[in-house]
Amino acid sequence: MNIRPVTFKQFSQIAQQISPVFQTDIQKTDEKCKMVQEFCESFKLPNEEMNHADFNETLASKIAAYKEQAVKPVTDMLKEAKTEKDITAGLFLLNRIIDAGADNVPDTYHIISKFNYNDSPNVQTMLAGIYRKTQVPDAFGPLMTMFLKNSLNPIQVPFDPNEEIGGAILEYLRNKNATKNYLKYN
Repeated sequence: MNIRPVTFKQFSQIAQQISPVFQTDIQKTDEKCKMVQEFCESFKLPNEEMNHADFNETLASKIAAYKEQAVKPVTDMLKEAKTEKDITAGLFLLNRIIDAGADNVPDTYHIISKFNYNDSPNVQTMLAGIYRKTQVPDAFGPLMTMFLKNSLNPIQVPFDPNEEIGGAILEYLRNKNATKNYLKYN
């Protein structure tokens, strides 16, 4: 019996010919993921008549199912996001990716922190949801700032973002390690 060694490059080429599973549509390297872009286009912000976002639930679940692989396309989109709608949609997807079980979302803080002082109740609510789940120590201060700023100038329509922000702050306070880390560095 004659056995030939196979290099990884050869195996990779053979595997891609045999199974298209290796080429998922979420793993685009240089271009924005089409699914993320499609989701952002379908996303509708809350308004005076509707106090919740309207979006393609099937597509959001599909993107979130990719977990760690979905984080880069979403953060790439957030780096370029200019409108409240796109920012909120991207943060919503990150929230769903966390719920799906991705572990690398706290590493995105340096990208999403640029939205910490955004006045939009939609953006604030999505950030608070992410920070509540990730417990990034650096996010506690911006959460407190959002809460105090909104307390001085309350926002009630279409909803009060301080409900989510306050919940995130309480979660930080409940987590003794996060509180100790915050107090230690400040």
